[in-house]
Amino acid sequence: MKARSTIRTGESTLIESVSAGSNLELLEGDDAVPLRPASLADLAYQRIEAIILSGKVKGGERLNDSRLARAFSVSRGPVRSALVRLAEVGLVEIVPYRGAFVRAIDFDDIMEIYEVRAAVERAGVLAASRNMTPEVLVQLRQYATKMNDAFERGDTEQYFRTNLDFHELIHRTSGNGRLLELYERYTREQKLFRHFGLAHGGIAESNKQHLRIMQALEAGDGERAAREMEHHVISARERLARSVRDIKDEFPRS
Repeated sequence: MKARSTIRTGESTLIESVSAGSNLELLEGDDAVPLRPASLADLAYQRIEAIILSGKVKGGERLNDSRLARAFSVSRGPVRSALVRLAEVGLVEIVPYRGAFVRAIDFDDIMEIYEVRAAVERAGVLAASRNMTPEVLVQLRQYATKMNDAFERGDTEQYFRTNLDFHELIHRTSGNGRLLELYERYTREQKLFRHFGLAHGGIAESNKQHLRIMQALEAGDGERAAREMEHHVISARERLARSVRDIKDEFPRS
């Protein structure tokens, strides 16, 4: 039986482990990196997100805002703002009067879901190609153009939102309710990780792949669109695995 990584999304045990020996202590000293003014809350968000997804801080551990602020050389305000945003995307759970706790995420499950999603998205775009209309093609092209514009501006958030719209429209066009249901289910489970993979260097590759999918659909070549879509999802899986591995190297345990 394969060993599972420690990241699991689901219920957190909410154990408070901020005493001596917590991995948060490793953020001080050599790992402490001051944040420079730009958007301190954004920078704190990115830093804490990376630390959590790297597995350096375990599910159930309390995120001590004072300690994080000290490690990043900022006030507690930007850190608290970052923790609220992390709670909104499901990485952190905020418990009244107790603080912010890391939610547990099963990274191996996410990797397996990518493999299933590749098959679902391949089937979805193939079915959509058979039901394609000029109106849907225009909307998909608008999404593709909007993603390309967001990529050129470096607007990760806009790119991510439009990316979801692009994929959802393809599945709605498929006319297959089961495929749409499966796609929506896997999107909910993977949303955080899809965002993370794009935010950590995946946008350029993802953007090119969307344009190739779009070109195949406009050419009426459903089989090519299906191949491009499957490659798109599998390469996203590989990017995510690479990003998490790089973060673990960036934040050594000793």
